[in-house]
Amino acid sequence: DLTGIPPQSPIPKSKGRIKEGSSKYTGVSFKKKLSKWLAKIRIDGKQRYIGAYENEEAAAADYARAVFKYKGQGALDKAREQRARDTSRVDAFTFDLTDVPPQSPVPKCAGYIKEGASKYTGVSFNKPKKKWQAQIEIEGKTRRIGHYENEEEAGSDYARAVVKYKGQEALDRARGQDSFIIDLS
Repeated sequence: DLTGIPPQSPIPKSKGRIKEGSSKYTGVSFKKKLSKWLAKIRIDGKQRYIGAYENEEAAAADYARAVFKYKGQGALDKAREQRARDTSRVDAFTFDLTDVPPQSPVPKCAGYIKEGASKYTGVSFNKPKKKWQAQIEIEGKTRRIGHYENEEEAGSDYARAVVKYKGQEALDRARGQDSFIIDLS
């Protein structure tokens, strides 16, 4: 019962944790059978049902109220601070490839392709998600570009990320096509 609990603003999820079709708020999920948003909270290791709502924001607000009631203002502040840190960390390296023209995927050398593995550089199959993922190493850190339904799309975005963050020359080297200019004048 949340009677008497002051209104609280919702706790957004970290950008990297929002799956397509899921809530953008912590403690909220969509139940297709009911066509409603559900709010749930874990208290002393047990999942507790808060309620079913017509809109996501109302469910998220009641989740935040429940956190305030059962875990205190400190837990609410900590959750918001964590989300803010996560968001700033994710925002610091978000892949926006809209300004990069389409690129063909970079094929792996024939001897380097294991059975069931991708035939493109920077692409692997993520079994738990059942999707292809593209990753690139930038400044010594592996960065995920995204998850894709098909291998070619993942390979294409990997090639685009190489162009954007490492330059066309790096892409040419990866393809084994050292670029050079011949003056025919």
